Amino acid sequence: MKIEDIELLFSKSRIRTYYFLFPNDKQKAIEYYQLNTQIAEAFYPLLSNFEVVLRNAIHNSFSKHFKSEDWYENIYYPELVDQVKIAKSKISLSKKEFTIDKLIAELTLGFWTALFNKKYAKDFWKPLMYAFPLVEKEKKIRNSISYKLNNIRKFRNRIFHYEPICTNLIVLEINHKNILEILGWINEDVVVWTKVNDRFDELYLLAKKLKSV
Repeated sequence: MKIEDIELLFSKSRIRTYYFLFPNDKQKAIEYYQLNTQIAEAFYPLLSNFEVVLRNAIHNSFSKHFKSEDWYENIYYPELVDQVKIAKSKISLSKKEFTIDKLIAELTLGFWTALFNKKYAKDFWKPLMYAFPLVEKEKKIRNSISYKLNNIRKFRNRIFHYEPICTNLIVLEINHKNILEILGWINEDVVVWTKVNDRFDELYLLAKKLKSV
């Protein structure tokens, strides 16, 4: 495809990010744009497993701690209550029967990561730690875990909105490492299972090679 056609179809503003990375080689910039898409695709299995495993781990730990699967009914923070109401409303509008599993799946990743915020620590920090039975003692630090989770959430949103994720390869590698680390805090086998479909390493090396040439 001609570069002029790519600029027209995908917009110059979208491609401009890659032109900044390769100011003297438009063809290489286009190749890097394609590689960015491939790497974003490679993150799908990791992010899918991360989000599903995280929310179920938190739900299970909250259910045990609060002695009820309906623990969300006792939340009194308005912003969290609203998110639960929105999730219930979406299930109702879909004409599907309400179940706990549907509600847990409908609540956004932002909801789950927000539970680690400082303002909720008094009520939630203890049960949240139950979700990570394998975390090392020295890493049981709320603000550190919250920081990692929110960075992963922002990274996930960039991928889902088709934004560049390969402009900074160090940040890219850190996010990959953190996803697997947090999964490992929950269950070691799920990390092994996730890595079966993980193509990140080979694509990361391609990105490093392309940027260094």
